[in-house]
Amino acid sequence: MHRTLPILGLVLLVVLAGCLGGLGFGGSSDGPTTTTAAPTNTEPTQTATSTLSPTTSKTTTTPTTTASTTTATTSTATTTQPSTASQTTTVPTQTTARIDAPSGGQRFEARVTKIVDPTTIKIERNGKTQTVDLIGVRVPKDGLYHTRALQTTKAQLEYSTVTLVTDPQVGTSSDGHPQMYVYTGEWLYNTQLLRSGYARVADGEFSKRAEFERKQQEAKQGGYGLWKNTTTTA
Repeated sequence: MHRTLPILGLVLLVVLAGCLGGLGFGGSSDGPTTTTAAPTNTEPTQTATSTLSPTTSKTTTTPTTTASTTTATTSTATTTQPSTASQTTTVPTQTTARIDAPSGGQRFEARVTKIVDPTTIKIERNGKTQTVDLIGVRVPKDGLYHTRALQTTKAQLEYSTVTLVTDPQVGTSSDGHPQMYVYTGEWLYNTQLLRSGYARVADGEFSKRAEFERKQQEAKQGGYGLWKNTTTTA
């Protein structure tokens, strides 16, 4: 009896479940199956966007400095002066020379404007032109030594400022020209012609005659100019 009750209860439950299933209260395997999709854990895909930094093309332009060689042309003022091809010596034109002038002689400065011959020059002083002969020297009138003496006088005196000194013992020349000592700086040019052998000591008396004769003797001893041939006369 006691074992029958549980079995009966179980049967009733089955019948009751069948009834309820027919009424739609039970689950049926034929019913529509609702499939619930499990949520997919979709993570946003990060697309790595490579941001390209703007490439700055930096072109460094190095200025090309072209060394422009500037040739400084030194403009040398050249005074065109008539002269012979052999004129190569220029004498400084000092105007404050210490000169041993003869007692009573006059001294002044002037500019030589022209060479007339080896012992005759033209000077300009105070706006006036004057012809002057050199004291104490005599040059051949022509020939080799006349030419050389003329070239020397032009080279040393022409267009130079010189100091002229008179000698109380000497008057004018045969041409009526005053005779003078001519100095370039402290150097007596008259004796230059004697030392080089291009002239002789002139006749007559003058204050510096002894000095002139010494210069002539030096030329003789050296065998210069006229003294290469003792038969040559001036």
